[in-house]
Amino acid sequence: MRSSKSGRRGERGVTLVLMALMLFLAIGMSALAIDYGMIKAAKAEAQRAMDSAALAGASAFIIPDPLIDKSPIAEARARDFAKKHQVHRVQVTDPEVAIDVDLVNQELTATYTGGGIPLWFASIFGSPTMAIRALARAHVAETSNAACVMPIAIPDIWKNNDIDGVGTGHPTPEELVEDDLWDFLDRNGNGVLDEPSGPDTERELWEFDPGADEYDQDDYGYGSTYRNGLGGTNPFLNKTNDYGRQLTLMTISSKDGTTSSNYYAWGLSSGDANSGAVLSAKITEESCEVVTVGGAGYPAVAGNGATAGQISPAWDTRIGYDPGAYWNDMTNTVEGSDFDDGDYDGLVDSPRVVIVALYNPELEMLAPSDNSLVFNNFAKVFLDKRPAGCSGASCKAAITGRFLGFVGGPGGGPGVTGSLIKTLELIK
Repeated sequence: MRSSKSGRRGERGVTLVLMALMLFLAIGMSALAIDYGMIKAAKAEAQRAMDSAALAGASAFIIPDPLIDKSPIAEARARDFAKKHQVHRVQVTDPEVAIDVDLVNQELTATYTGGGIPLWFASIFGSPTMAIRALARAHVAETSNAACVMPIAIPDIWKNNDIDGVGTGHPTPEELVEDDLWDFLDRNGNGVLDEPSGPDTERELWEFDPGADEYDQDDYGYGSTYRNGLGGTNPFLNKTNDYGRQLTLMTISSKDGTTSSNYYAWGLSSGDANSGAVLSAKITEESCEVVTVGGAGYPAVAGNGATAGQISPAWDTRIGYDPGAYWNDMTNTVEGSDFDDGDYDGLVDSPRVVIVALYNPELEMLAPSDNSLVFNNFAKVFLDKRPAGCSGASCKAAITGRFLGFVGGPGGGPGVTGSLIKTLELIK
């Protein structure tokens, strides 16, 4: 009996030891779970901050003006967005963020290395804190989709080497022949390209050669470097990557000196393309369906095939949404606008900044009677004013604009992409 009692007292002692050990382990596991949860939450917060920073910084690559140094803008945007976030209830600071800008590949990497997150259980073993690191990389990718495209399509520009005499500021008489790169509509018949007397007067339009010599979207299309330096000191001609170059968007009269069949009105259906009322409505208040490059094509008619009595007033309405704005060739910017640069891309958010469709001139211009257009790009354009005193249904002046480069696309779509349609993507 004495031996039995002694055994039970020994068992009670072991049970107490085991309970103490189990309690210690339970408390430790709970503390470890708390530590792990805090670390995971802090890591997620840091990752969100870097994702935001990377996308914000990469947005600088879509600033269309090619002369703007995008590297410092990209870094500043990335840091600004990073510092809008908190990690474990502490605001992100500049020293915790490293930004790497790769202009060549249009990529930006944002890295967060944060101070110690306080730990509970691990502090028992001499590790009171843990550092947090997060990395995100974003880049600009070509895509196939654009939205809110005007119902007009124009030929993309191509290679043409016949440019003798342009560097003097005005073309030589030899430059005034037909099918020359620098043909223009000599409205007053004086044989030279006249500068406008003010923002309300129309320039004498350049007409690019309708006989395609050689076309490659990346090498010669709008936005390429092929025409850099043309025009010498003439600010109307000398444009970097075509930014600010004037182009014809739609012809309304067959007598305006351009090839009407090269400039199309288009719609999502044949009824849209042929309806002056539908086209006018899309010009005054653009329809924001998503359209794509490649594919089966969109119904189209020659630009002046639409009802001029409806189309011309529609353009007046669109231009009248921001009547004081004009393109200054000396600064290569929009001036006089009533609108601000709300998205910080260097352009005013004016209703006169629109998106137009481009098509491959080698394919489409060989068959102008074809009633279906396949787009290969979209471009952003600032609408020029109409000539002074020319308005309403009686105004037959061509619609012109200034090339502004990149279009922000919604992404997705088929595998065919356009060099001017850009979207931001997280790649890491």
